Order: sequence, then structure tokens, then C-alpha cells
Amino acid sequence: MLSDSNELLILGCGHSESDTLFNNNALVTNDRGKVLIDCGYTIKPALQAQGLTLQEIDAVFITHVHADHMFGLERLANEGRYKYRKKARLILHHELYDELWHQCLKGVLGKNGEGENELSDYFDLVLLHNDEFELFGNQYQLHRVSHTPGKVCFGVLINQSVFYSGDTVAVPELLIQLNPELIFHDVTLTEYNPVHASVHSLIRQYPEALRKRTYLMSYEDHWPDYQQMVDQHFAGFARQGQRVQLSKKSQTDAA
Repeated sequence: MLSDSNELLILGCGHSESDTLFNNNALVTNDRGKVLIDCGYTIKPALQAQGLTLQEIDAVFITHVHADHMFGLERLANEGRYKYRKKARLILHHELYDELWHQCLKGVLGKNGEGENELSDYFDLVLLHNDEFELFGNQYQLHRVSHTPGKVCFGVLINQSVFYSGDTVAVPELLIQLNPELIFHDVTLTEYNPVHASVHSLIRQYPEALRKRTYLMSYEDHWPDYQQMVDQHFAGFARQGQRVQLSKKSQTDAA
């Protein structure tokens, strides 16, 4: 059985170019383990701000291959291997493997003092060939979202109740169909960024009942200019350190 402290913790809610906010990453935590959702380049200070360290991370799920979502894996890999002697589980959809390893991480992790290395030398690598997994008593369902054209990106529905979008434009058909109890949704506070959902696009395309269950994340530093609008139309801005309880849809660990 899971303890009462089965939570989603927002480690960072900032846009990749934010100077004041950590990368948009989260942590699912309970007494059985801690699972990162994405691992951007600010992951160490983001964890430290919550009284946590990389040593405490048991697993990581990556939504897509952009720096603010996966560059922290280099730090987790090296510190896990050489400092903590701990191999975290890396849960990765198989379609992301070549992009993550061969196009990004291999340049910094492929060679070290011990010779040639693979991603599996640093992590307990789990390549998903379907769209769901279960870990530490929680169920995760992957859903494809729409971010950079031609790039594979996933949102994730946790225990059939909380949807975490990763990076995406508005995906009204998906969210109306899923109808989650709570949503953490990517947003941009501009109208010129075609790969993130603008505030106005979300207001236009999402029904009010859905928006009122939606916290906006991955926003820029001038977010106070939009505070009144967001409070009027949404549940609010997601905040660093925000915690929400996760329902207990699954009680076994099949992963």
C-alpha cells in the first residue's frame, strides 16, 4: 500500500530562457521511491531548493529531448556512477533513444577514463515499446502531444487523474477525451512562439470547466503581467514547490 504522501512536486515551472525560474521539471514521490519527470540543466539547484539531492532520485522519465528537459541527465549519470555508486532507472520511450543518446548525451558520456560507454552503463535503462508503465505504485500513461514539428514528445497521465503535458501547443481533443481531474499545462506568455501553447490559444480552445482545473507551467519571467488573466481563466500558475496529492489507482509495482 502507498503511504498518504503520494505526491507530484513541481521542482521548476520556468521557460527554457527564464533567468529566475528553474527548468520545467517535476517529481513524483512516495515512500517507495522518487521519480523525476524530466531532468533539465537546473535540476541540482531545483532539488536543493526542496531539500533534496540527486542521490535520492530512483528513476527518471523523459518527455522529449530538449536541454531544459534532459541535460541534467549528464550530471545525474556522473554523480550516480562516481559519487553515489547508484544507478537510477531511466525510463525512455524507444523512439527517443537515438535522439537522446546518439545526438545529445554520447558526446559527454560516451568516453571516460574507463573507455567506451553506453547509456546503460550509467542508468538502469528501460526502453518502452508501448505507451504505459507502472512504478512505485503509480500508473503512467503516455500520450503524444504536439511540440516541435517532427519531434516525438509525450505528456503523461498519472493514475488516470493528473495530466502533465510536457511541452506542447493546445491539444483540446486529447484533454477533452481524457478529462483529467487536474492538469499541468505548458504555456508561453507570447504570441510568437509556435511550439508552445499561448494563453489566448488555451482560452479559445479549452472549455472553461477544463481550464479551471489547469495550472500553467513553463512560463517566462514576465508572468506577473499575466497574473490577473490567468487567475480569471485557469486554476493559476504552477509554482515551484507546489505539491498535489496523487490518487491511488494502482497498488502494485509491476515495473
